[in-house]
Amino acid sequence: MAKQVAGRDAASVAERLADASNILVLAPSFPDGAGGVCVDLLGGDEPAATSVLGVTYTQSPGKWAADYERETGAPPADGTVVSVGDWGAAVGTGASEWTLESVEHAGDLTALGVTLSEHLTPDASGRQRLCFDSLTALLQFVELKRAFQFLHVVTGRVSSASAVGHYHLDPQAHDEQTLATIRGLFDAVVEVDESGEWTITSR
Repeated sequence: MAKQVAGRDAASVAERLADASNILVLAPSFPDGAGGVCVDLLGGDEPAATSVLGVTYTQSPGKWAADYERETGAPPADGTVVSVGDWGAAVGTGASEWTLESVEHAGDLTALGVTLSEHLTPDASGRQRLCFDSLTALLQFVELKRAFQFLHVVTGRVSSASAVGHYHLDPQAHDEQTLATIRGLFDAVVEVDESGEWTITSR
């Protein structure tokens, strides 16, 4: 049975979803109302001890890494950004050195899947975190069926690695059938409205 919890305190989202491996974050792309939720799910209680893996279609890897460090106040123990598209070379930010992996073609799910598999390895500490930004961007380049098959594999890999992954999707950019199909892949859904209020639905 689905359970719903509503609130505004983004810091409690990760605590409430402690048992979820894969989380869908539904929020408008602009403004970034899911920013606090995203940072909380990535950094957790100890950002400096976390292994962070980011996938970005929407910004340069340097900006993505710099935004993470600014919001958490600390670099991760290990940081990798997978840039989809031509964003240039790897960038060191602040006191940390982030590793850049790139996938040149946005629709090349095979290359992206191989890259993610190389980084999503079993981690007994349970401190590996994935942010996929965003599924809305992904669905601009591949059809829903291919995206679903790809995400089925990725979410399975996240679970097997004892990691936690969250995946951004703008609900205003998709029809109800697409949303229903994508929702079925996840342990929990966090819906964030334009005012920053969130609602969690978990299975």
